[in-house]
Amino acid sequence: IHSEIYRARPDVMSGVHSHSMAVIPFGLVKGFSFRAVTHMGSFIGTCAPVFEIRDVVGDDNDLLISSPKLGAALAKSLGDSTVVLMRGHGSTAVGNSLKQAVFRAVYTEQNARVLSEALRIGPVTSLSEGETHTATRTIDGQATRAW
Repeated sequence: IHSEIYRARPDVMSGVHSHSMAVIPFGLVKGFSFRAVTHMGSFIGTCAPVFEIRDVVGDDNDLLISSPKLGAALAKSLGDSTVVLMRGHGSTAVGNSLKQAVFRAVYTEQNARVLSEALRIGPVTSLSEGETHTATRTIDGQATRAW
């Protein structure tokens, strides 16, 4: 996962792969966009990509990124995003430092919890594209505070 993301994204200095039970469901529902709903999760943007391993190796697979081919395909799915969901497996958050990547992994989890709870109540108002950009610029300076 990490080596192929680093190869594809020179801006990425760290990545956190997670099996967050709060995030996994959002990679399972076709047609639903996992998106930022909290200011601390703004880096997620308006639609986090979902990596579908079946598109690369078919359905006889173990959902693990166990080869450079799969890592490169995951990195391609990530594109220029900060988080990629992995159907039935987890997610990977990236950053320009270890602190930023961990910060993003933690707040991906929290954003997922908030989004899941809000969906139980009714239609959700997500952050707009402008809000995601502006809030991300603001919170990027806060990632080191948690350390």
